[in-house]
Amino acid sequence: MRSALLALVLFATASTSCSATAGRSDPPTPEDFFRRPDRVQIFIADLVGPGERDETTPGNGYFVYAKEGPELSSRQRRALADIWKSPKDFVPYPERKCGFNPDIAFRFWIGKTFVDAVACFSCRMLMFRDAQGNPLPDAGFLDGFPVMQDLAKQSFPEGGFSAGW
Repeated sequence: MRSALLALVLFATASTSCSATAGRSDPPTPEDFFRRPDRVQIFIADLVGPGERDETTPGNGYFVYAKEGPELSSRQRRALADIWKSPKDFVPYPERKCGFNPDIAFRFWIGKTFVDAVACFSCRMLMFRDAQGNPLPDAGFLDGFPVMQDLAKQSFPEGGFSAGW
């Protein structure tokens, strides 16, 4: 009887420690979204002017997500998690004269809320927005544009985004 009870306690402990929410803050921090999301979507992104985005089309703020790709696999999510840098550890790239022309967007989900990372491959810049469309200046950085481009190529083999630098 003790063995069965001990096994039950150990199983319950193991199953809760491996849950999707293990190690997350409440409310989730940017690190939680980028390192431990429930799921991640990828989109072809574009920029629109004020009032030009049809609210039935996915997007965030001035960004419209013209085409939705497949949900990223756990391996692909891990690749993104591995390139996330905290704001204190990130060293910015030298500025380029692109002006930010979005190529793709990643939507990182935790529960029913999300954070978007919109990437410009030409100037190697990212813009982060929360689910309400507010900029997140202290979100950190996804420091691995080749990784993001590979994910874009896997998701959209026909292209539709800049080849970048």
